Amino acid sequence: MIFLTRYVLPGIIISLIFLQTVQAQHKASATAWYRDYFTSGDHAPVETLLHQKEKELFDAREIRDDSARVFVLLQKGLIQLNYAYNYEAAMDCFLQSLGAADSASLPSGEIFAYLALAHIFEQAGNPEKSLQFLERSFALAYEHKHPEILALVLNELGKASTSAGKLEDALEHYEHALRYKDQLPDSGLEAETLHNLANLFVTKRDFTQALDFFKQSLAIRRKQRLRLEEGMLLNEIGTMYNNQNNRERAYANYVAALEVYQSIDYKKGIAEAYNHIGEHYLSQKSYTQAIANLELALTAAQSAQAKAAMLKSYEYLSIAYKALNNFQQALKYKEQQLSIHEFIVKEESDQKLLETQSTYALQQKESEIEQLDRVRKERERELAEQKRLQGYLYALLGLGVVIAGLILYLYILKQRSNRQLQSINAQIEAQNTQLQTLNNTKDKFFSIIGHDLKGPLNSLTSFSNLLINHFDALSKEEIQNIAKDLEKSLKNLFALLNNLLEWARSQTGNIDFTAAPINIIDILEQNKELLQQQASAKDITILYEPAELLTASAHAASVTTVVRNLISNSIKFTPSGGAIKLTAQKNADEVIVSVADTGVGMSKAVMDKLFRLDAKHSTLGTANEKGTGLGLILCKDFVEKNGGRLWMESEEGKGSTFYFSLPLMQS
Repeated sequence: MIFLTRYVLPGIIISLIFLQTVQAQHKASATAWYRDYFTSGDHAPVETLLHQKEKELFDAREIRDDSARVFVLLQKGLIQLNYAYNYEAAMDCFLQSLGAADSASLPSGEIFAYLALAHIFEQAGNPEKSLQFLERSFALAYEHKHPEILALVLNELGKASTSAGKLEDALEHYEHALRYKDQLPDSGLEAETLHNLANLFVTKRDFTQALDFFKQSLAIRRKQRLRLEEGMLLNEIGTMYNNQNNRERAYANYVAALEVYQSIDYKKGIAEAYNHIGEHYLSQKSYTQAIANLELALTAAQSAQAKAAMLKSYEYLSIAYKALNNFQQALKYKEQQLSIHEFIVKEESDQKLLETQSTYALQQKESEIEQLDRVRKERERELAEQKRLQGYLYALLGLGVVIAGLILYLYILKQRSNRQLQSINAQIEAQNTQLQTLNNTKDKFFSIIGHDLKGPLNSLTSFSNLLINHFDALSKEEIQNIAKDLEKSLKNLFALLNNLLEWARSQTGNIDFTAAPINIIDILEQNKELLQQQASAKDITILYEPAELLTASAHAASVTTVVRNLISNSIKFTPSGGAIKLTAQKNADEVIVSVADTGVGMSKAVMDKLFRLDAKHSTLGTANEKGTGLGLILCKDFVEKNGGRLWMESEEGKGSTFYFSLPLMQS
């Protein structure tokens, strides 16, 4: 815990702070941080900047952040190049950055490293070498399709091509850069490229075309409210008008540039603008006004330590005082002009010497660049070989996936076929069951027609033969008895045929069981009245006390058939002097109807056969009435098709009770 608190946590905190700093530097734009090193302006002392970068480099190494290390090395090299003019130290930083970016596979780092190397060779007076590095940078940027970096590289290629005298190539690069303007609407790309195009046409001495591009760039900078760039463009537009001998327009733009520079207190720009205005008054021979503006220019130039502006101010002041015959002041400013000129020449000489020394050092470093190129190409070759092998592996993997897919597809196809076969088998089984049921139905029909219908018909034939052949020998009482037996046989035959027809209609779907509200009380009363005479003939009492109004949802005709059959069945199996009780009551969401008798009852074995077509069961009634067993099957079928159920309770010698339910009509 002590180790964690004392050593690890501070390291983590420092790393987080460093990462936040690096992220903040790159937040605004992918290229803004790079451009800042080429924009003239105030900055901290070189030693301070380098010390800061050394600390950032140490932090990046500590947290093993290769990306941060690459860009800190680049920034350190740019400080050496642009502020310390130490080409050799800058080259070392850029080469280290390039190697680190290559090792870390960081294309953006390589792009900026090549850009920076191009700047070194440009400043060392080797435009051809500069173009080589810019072309490498462009190839990488184009490969990775980053529009902002591509636009930056294309603008640098345009400027390098202009320096090398390849003006048509420069024009092509700038036109290419402008193709990305719609992708980067707020980046300033269009304004920068138009500015560079203007400078290209200045080189071509086409001041009209240059003026047009300067104005287009100015319009964009004004929309962006970039005052410094606006002032610079106004100054350059003034110079273009001067080159066209349009002095008034030139003067107006110099004044406008001065106002912009003053609004942001940019001393160097103020000095340049006042110098241009002073030059304008010199050309108009307004020497007093020229001197007033030139002295203001000199004050601003001295404040900004802008030596080129000071040199121009001294020169113009000397000319103005000489024109006014103030030779003493003219001489004074001439001497100051010569003094600052000698200082500038010495600076340039020192810089040229430094550049010469640096150029020699650069030549020594070129072998390192070539070595890095060889390493990079070897790495690219290895990567290409790896990609080729990966391609083979992916192809094999893809083939394996295809084969596995085919196997899976065949398996699924087989499973689907099996399911289809199972479904077909199930359908065949269901059809077999249905055929068996139909066959049983057919057998039942034949049994009824062949046996049960034959009995009543034989009786009718016997009675008719007896009456035809022995009518004269029969007494009146005997004829009446024969007529009664004949009527009984006809009634049994009629009941049998009626049930047979109803059941056949239900089996063939010719009965529409559409539910409607029915009054159960009415149906029970109607059937009681209908069968009362038949019950009285056997001295059987039908008991029924009308209850509350019960309305069921069912098919009226089929329910009537059920009630009639159940009462008839009870009359058949109830002995003389017995009773049949009818009841109807509501139970939850259904109506329960019961028909109870005091008849012979049934055993469990008999009850199990009552509702089965494949187990024919018929029992003689208490008065030797014949039946087919079809009536109860018809009742069960009709009740179920009305959404109800039918069941029974019975005990031998004590009677039977048949129940059926129907859905209650919802109010």
